Amino acid sequence: MGRHLILAGAGHAQLDLLASLSRQRPAGWHVTLVTSQPAFHYSGLLPAIIAGFLPPDAAQIPVAAVARAAGIRVIEAPVSALDATARRLQLQTGASIDFDLLSLDVGSVPASLDVPGVAEFASPMRPFHAALALIARLDAAAAADAAEPIPAVVVGAGAAGVEIAFAVRARIKAAGRTPQVTLVDPTMTDGRPLAGFDDASRDLAAQALRRRGIALLGGDVQAVDADGVTVRSASGVSRIASAATAWVTGPAAADWLSGAGLDTDARGYPLAHATLALTADASIFGAGDCVTLRDAPTTPKAGVYAVRMAPILAANVRAVMQGRTPAATFVPQRSFLALLSTGDGKALMRWKGVTLESRWAQHLKTWIDQRYLRRYRSLPT
Repeated sequence: MGRHLILAGAGHAQLDLLASLSRQRPAGWHVTLVTSQPAFHYSGLLPAIIAGFLPPDAAQIPVAAVARAAGIRVIEAPVSALDATARRLQLQTGASIDFDLLSLDVGSVPASLDVPGVAEFASPMRPFHAALALIARLDAAAAADAAEPIPAVVVGAGAAGVEIAFAVRARIKAAGRTPQVTLVDPTMTDGRPLAGFDDASRDLAAQALRRRGIALLGGDVQAVDADGVTVRSASGVSRIASAATAWVTGPAAADWLSGAGLDTDARGYPLAHATLALTADASIFGAGDCVTLRDAPTTPKAGVYAVRMAPILAANVRAVMQGRTPAATFVPQRSFLALLSTGDGKALMRWKGVTLESRWAQHLKTWIDQRYLRRYRSLPT
C-alpha cells in the first residue's frame, strides 16, 4: 500500500494541506483524515451565528466530503492517544492506526472545565457544536412567558469573549426581550477587557460594551449552576443570575498530547520547530492551537496565526512526502488586524496603532470571512 500519512484534525492550519492533497498526491502514499466532525466550522462566524444573523451551517466547510472526493480515507472519531516513538495513533473507538507521517491540527480544549458546575450548566465555545447549546439556552429563556430582563453571563474577556458578549446581547434583543449581560474575567481588575491588547483597544472595547449595557466584572468564577454564576472579586463573593452562561476561558492542551512522547511546554502543548516539525526526524508535524512555537512561545493561540501556518505546514509535509528536507519556516507576525463584531452592524478594529468602531469595519470583517470560506468551499466534494 505504500507509506501512510495521517491528517489528525481538520482546522484552520490543516486546510491548505488537505486542499493540496485533494488536487495532487505524491506517488507512493496513501492518506487518512481522522476527524471528530465531518465538517470544519470557521470560528470567525460563530458570533454572527449566536447573534442570529446566520444559520449554523453558514460557517461549514465539508472537509470529510472533500477528502473522500480526493480518494482520501476518512475516519470520524476523536483521537485518544499518540505514541510518537511507535508512530501510532489511538482513537476513542479503541482502534489504532500506524503512520509513517503525521500532521496534527487537533485544536485545543476549553480551559478551567473543572470549575464546579461548568460541565453541567455552562456552554463552552469550542468545539463548534458545543457552542450551539448556548443558542438553545438563550432561545428557551426568550420563549418563557415573562417580562423581566434575561440575564446571561460570558466568562472570559479575551477577543472571543468580547464578541460573544455582544452576540448574546444581540440575540436577546432580537427576540424582543431586554438583555442583562455580564462579562466576567479575573484580568479585568481595572475594568477593561482584552488583556494583552494595547491600552487604546482595551479602552475602546470597555466603552463599547458599557454603552450597550454589558456589565464588566473582574473576578474568578467559583461555580456555575442552572440559574447563575458565583464569582469571587475584590469586593467579595457574589452570585450573578444567568439563564445562559458562555464559557470562553481560552485554550488548554488536550490531555493525551502530554503523554505522546513529544517535547512539550509547561502547559502540555507539543513544541514545534519553525518548520512546524515536532520531531527531529520530521515524522510528525503540528500547527494551530495544539502546538507552541519553540522560537516564539508567547504567540497567542488565535485563528489568525493558524491561518498563516497553513501554507508552511502544507509545503513541509509535501516536502517529506517527496523525499525532500522541509525548508519553509513560520515566523509569527508581530501584530495582526483585529476585528470584533458588536452585534449591531458595527465592529471594533485594531490595526497598526489605529483603533476605531464603525460599520465599515464590520463590512471589512464580513468580506474577509466570506473570502476565506469561498476559498475552501470551491474544492470538489
